[in-house]
Amino acid sequence: MQGFKASSEHNLVKESILEAGKLALKWFKKDPEQWKKDDGSLVSKADIEINDLLNKLLKNKNPEFGWLSEENEDDKSRLNKKITFVVDPLDGTKAFLEGKKEFSISVAIVKNGLPISGIVFSPSTGEMFEAEKNKGSWKNNKKVIISNYKRLEKCKMIAFKPMFSHPAWKEPWPKMDVENRNSIAYRMALVASGQYDAMMALNSKNDWDIAAGDLLISESGGIVTLHTNKKIIYNTENTKKPSVIGTNKDIHDKIIKRVKMLEL
Repeated sequence: MQGFKASSEHNLVKESILEAGKLALKWFKKDPEQWKKDDGSLVSKADIEINDLLNKLLKNKNPEFGWLSEENEDDKSRLNKKITFVVDPLDGTKAFLEGKKEFSISVAIVKNGLPISGIVFSPSTGEMFEAEKNKGSWKNNKKVIISNYKRLEKCKMIAFKPMFSHPAWKEPWPKMDVENRNSIAYRMALVASGQYDAMMALNSKNDWDIAAGDLLISESGGIVTLHTNKKIIYNTENTKKPSVIGTNKDIHDKIIKRVKMLEL
């Protein structure tokens, strides 16, 4: 691979994600069968097929790794493994089913609670974001770095816009250029590559939504934490996290001041 010397495990994930991307595009705009899960979220036949393909490609080569995916029941066996695949076969299912290009496939390799390899792939746009611990963050084989914009005012924020005008805020938020994308992993990748300055979600996310994006942002020079400023630990008993904030140090400090007292 150009760019950085990837580990064999990382390269396996990359090859597998490219195969999964082909399958996603086969289903894209073809109206796959869909239904609602117990928690009310949408799932489709495409999600399940992509998940099964990734499971086969990744677990066959690394049977000793744990497995945590949005589309498999969590049997907790991963808790006894030093290394675990953390997989979202289709992040942004709603957008995918609506024919929007805002979906992605996200895979992280988590070791002792922290991501050591992360890939977020957007099949419909051909954007491949990847990082390995201490090797930097890359988009389509070009090194990327976090934005160096230092203020909240006029920053390019990728988040749910109505959140900022909620009446509960003690101090109003400054005017920012706020956009959203359905896939949280893709949002994090866009921040990691400097296309946006910051991302924030103040509602619960799962490990598979954010583990790969966390490494992408961290390796591009940014910071990812909970709204309480705590580092996020993955592959624990509870995979739900109350929030996620990813940006550069200057903007991160300014956001944390505003949100750290929230009880989510």
